[in-house]
Amino acid sequence: MCKRRRLPANLQVMRLLIAGAILALGLAGCAGGPSPGEASPGEASPGEPGPRTLATARPLPTQGATEYRILPESSELRLRVYRGGPLADLGHNHVIVTSRIEGRLYLQPQLADSGFALRVSVDGFQVDPAQARGQEGKDFAGQLSAEDRQATKDNMLGPEVLDAKAYPSITLRSLGLTGPPWYPRITLRITLHGVSRDYVVPTAIVREPGRLAAIGGLHIRQSDFGITPFTALGGGLRVKDGVDIAFHFVAAPVAN
Repeated sequence: MCKRRRLPANLQVMRLLIAGAILALGLAGCAGGPSPGEASPGEASPGEPGPRTLATARPLPTQGATEYRILPESSELRLRVYRGGPLADLGHNHVIVTSRIEGRLYLQPQLADSGFALRVSVDGFQVDPAQARGQEGKDFAGQLSAEDRQATKDNMLGPEVLDAKAYPSITLRSLGLTGPPWYPRITLRITLHGVSRDYVVPTAIVREPGRLAAIGGLHIRQSDFGITPFTALGGGLRVKDGVDIAFHFVAAPVAN
C-alpha cells in the first residue's frame, strides 16, 4: 500500500467525524437507496426503481475555474464486499482499497457551478490489507493469507466480475451540485464494467489553504452494472450484490 502523508490535525478530526456519520447512516446516500436501517449491510433495498435513461452530461465547467488535481498519495477509495449464501461461514467479508486515483476538479466561485472527472485504475485495487481490515471492526476480523488475498483479487479482476482487461478503469463524473458548499449533494455518474449509473451522494467538503478534501459514501449493486456476483461451491457461497463504498479525495490547485 502506498505510504500516506499525514493529514493536518483538523482535517483528521473532520475525516473521523464524517466517517462516523456515514457509518451511522448505513451509507444510504444514493438516489433511490434505503433509508437508515431499512437494508442490512451489503444488501440492496427491495423496491428500488429500475435503471433510467441517463441525461447527457454537460461539459465540465473549465472556463474561469480554479483547476485542482487529485493527490493520490492522500486519497482513497474503499469498498466493503460481503459474503452470503447458506455456506457464508466458509467465506470472508472483504475490504478493497486503492489510491490509484487521478483526475481534475474545476472549482468555480459558486460551488454549484463546479465539476470534476476522476478515473480509478482497477488493477490498483488491494484486497484485504491488514490495516484496512483492522479499521473495519468485527465483521472483518482476522487476517487473510497472501494466497487468499491474491485469489480474491484474481476472481475480482477476471472476466466473470470486473473484467479488467476489457474495462481497466472506473470513472466518476459530476453532473451537478446542490446545497451548502460544506455539505453539497453531488449528482455523480459512475461508469463501471462499461455501464453508467447516476447517484446522489451527500459529500462533506473540507477546505484548507492549498488543499480541498471531499469525503462521503454510497451503496451500489453489482447487478446494476451488469456484473454477476461471484459464487462458489455450487452457489452455496456467494458475494452479496450490494457493495458499500467510502471515499476520501484530496486535491490541490494546479500550478499555472
